[in-house]
Amino acid sequence: MSRDECKREFVRINNQFNVRIVARDETARYGTRELNTSQSVNVSAGGLLVNTAERIRNGSIVNITFMKPNTFDFFKGSGKVVRVDDNADGTYKIAINFINLSHDDKQMLDYYIHLGAS
Repeated sequence: MSRDECKREFVRINNQFNVRIVARDETARYGTRELNTSQSVNVSAGGLLVNTAERIRNGSIVNITFMKPNTFDFFKGSGKVVRVDDNADGTYKIAINFINLSHDDKQMLDYYIHLGAS
């Protein structure tokens, strides 16, 4: 087990699925900017890592929608961009921590992720 895995509060699984991200943007006409659907790299009950064609500013608050692993239920929540890395192909790897999730929502998401990890 790596040092990072020891520090993590929740299990993280590598899983590629579509993630819809809507970023709040003061320059956009309606205050938000919908990004093209992004592809997840991994997910946990604490956040997710996605690849996206558009850069999102570090610290930005975003709305996130994706299908929970191993279900037909959708996850809808908010997150804060905590890291943005450039990929070699000109895309971006963006780390997002979930915010304002209730304890029950985190537990439920963690449950579904554990199913996917086993």
